[in-house]
Amino acid sequence: MLFNYEAIDGSGAPQRGAEEAESEAGAVAQLARRGLTALTLRPARPDAGGANVLGSWKRREGGGRVALVLMVRELASLLGAGVTLEESLRTLIESRRGLALEAPLTGVLTLVLAGERFSSAVRKQSESGDLALPSYVVALISAGESTGDLAAALGRAAEQLEFDEQVRAETSEALVYPIILVLAGAGAVLFVFSFVVPRFSKLLAGRQVDLPWLSAAVLGIGDYFDRHGALIGIALATAAVLGASAWKAIGPVRIRGALSRLPVLGTWIRQQELSRWTGMLALMLQSRVPILTALDLTAQAMTLAEVSNRLRRTMGDIGRGESLSRSLDEYGLLPATALSMVRVGERTGNVGVMMGHVATHALEQNRRLRKRLVALIEPAAIIVLGGIIAMIIVGVMLALTSLSDVKF
Repeated sequence: MLFNYEAIDGSGAPQRGAEEAESEAGAVAQLARRGLTALTLRPARPDAGGANVLGSWKRREGGGRVALVLMVRELASLLGAGVTLEESLRTLIESRRGLALEAPLTGVLTLVLAGERFSSAVRKQSESGDLALPSYVVALISAGESTGDLAAALGRAAEQLEFDEQVRAETSEALVYPIILVLAGAGAVLFVFSFVVPRFSKLLAGRQVDLPWLSAAVLGIGDYFDRHGALIGIALATAAVLGASAWKAIGPVRIRGALSRLPVLGTWIRQQELSRWTGMLALMLQSRVPILTALDLTAQAMTLAEVSNRLRRTMGDIGRGESLSRSLDEYGLLPATALSMVRVGERTGNVGVMMGHVATHALEQNRRLRKRLVALIEPAAIIVLGGIIAMIIVGVMLALTSLSDVKF
């Protein structure tokens, strides 16, 4: 997909152009690798229809995840170019007039002018819900203030935000086709049972025909759909409403935790969580965030309760003097190869760098598992749905041959 962008380079000079990428997050990441900070980003050839209207409205609102990444990137570039924090915040506010981020940025600027630390001001806006930044971003800002390199800290925060958004986008894109395939197949089966099979049932009405068991079952189901179609429609709608309510009541975190125990899907989910927590921990350690604080923030950001609890137990062990590698090994948080890399980092004093290599390897593994999972879902769905439709066709054909007394 082609995106038109407006950006600034490392010296603060404006740049305009077009970038080819799979998603908005991908376009932001590609521009960042070229040393450009995206200010605005929009599709060059937007899709027509309601989806485009909704997407355009969301971009005008400017409060989504991609907008947050752009904001953090822009602030890092402005500070890196030597612009003061106050002027940088005023520039951000001016470029977001009428957008969702204007109010929280104004609140941050007000607190900073009142004497608050920048990290404290961002934390207050995040806790109030106006600025939806993860807690690790606030920790990185605080570390940047302590080391005097706020621009670099914000740059790392933007990289992690881009990584999270990229993983989310890749996961969604990978599941779109299998979901459409399953829904289309289920719709086809419902259509056949609701409209096609009942027509054949009427042909056999009142006739004394000895039907094979498969034909009797298919025609019986079709007849039931024909007589109780409205009731079945109400039942399906009710099931959809109850499913949505259960999703909200149980929560995505618990559902994700339950899915992580499944054989194939669970392996992928656990690998995805591994790439997230290792990348987040590496980022904070490289930004000189204290290891206990880094582990605590990483545990808070996890979506699997099991991983979060193990990371918190690791904090306790490190607080008692144990090494990071030994604690991670004890709780089974890393495979043997990754543990070796962490031990090397401990000996050389580069734990953050080595943990970054672990995160990169885990991300590649996650992508391979995702492709394998999608490769399994597609043929499995085709076989199951195709088998059901084939049984319907065979059942109907057997009924027709019974009607005409054709023997095989």
